[in-house]
Amino acid sequence: MTCARNLLISLFIVIVVGIAPTTAGELSVFAASSLTDALKEIAKSYQTEYPGEQVLLNFSGSQALATQIEQGVPVDLFISANQKAMTRLQNKGLVEDFRPFLYNRLLLVTRIDLQPPMTRIEDLSRSELLVIIGNRQVPVGSYTRQLLSNLAGDPDYGPVLVENIENNVVSEENKVKAIVAKLLIGEADAGIVYQSDFVPDRLIAVSLPRKHNPLATYFLAKVAGVENQADKFIALLASPEATQVFARHGFPLEGAN
Repeated sequence: MTCARNLLISLFIVIVVGIAPTTAGELSVFAASSLTDALKEIAKSYQTEYPGEQVLLNFSGSQALATQIEQGVPVDLFISANQKAMTRLQNKGLVEDFRPFLYNRLLLVTRIDLQPPMTRIEDLSRSELLVIIGNRQVPVGSYTRQLLSNLAGDPDYGPVLVENIENNVVSEENKVKAIVAKLLIGEADAGIVYQSDFVPDRLIAVSLPRKHNPLATYFLAKVAGVENQADKFIALLASPEATQVFARHGFPLEGAN
């Protein structure tokens, strides 16, 4: 246990199952914020199976997490919501070979009391609508712009629709969780998030055109040169148990879904 790691513990969401002995090992996992609820549940299962170990979870935007790794923050395992952040770290020799392991899709969501309600993507261009999307530097924002580009190139939707939607954007967030939070407190009318972030009892979901909705791919890698037991956690992430956890939290079971 290094002093640096202990000093940085305030950065992490610490999940402890039971009372871990003082000699317990630590596994530090940096993960995209959209994985928060699912990984908390999986980490608890891991610590039930390995009660002498502790999982430290740090959730944020993938680009911000990559920056922390570049700055030398101690971490064992990195899960990014896009390939760009992983490639950046691999080019600097900071992570081992990475691989895709999970998928997601975008979803249009609105306030539950929005009137008149939305029923299709075209409604997002209504005048005086307050729309929130992700910053273009974070995966959810990048995927959102891919969606809008796809719509602009389709004659059934077109560039005028997309321009009207973009004119309604009042905020661009660095975390998908921030988009949801602002919708829940009424600071916006609609937003584009991952389907895994949908809150059924507090938001309304509006389907996006399937052929234009990009498949969001999550990538996983161990940090280079770190002695750790990440392989056990990686094995759990690939297990049927974890697959069902991800499915309950809105992640497609397969990339083709």
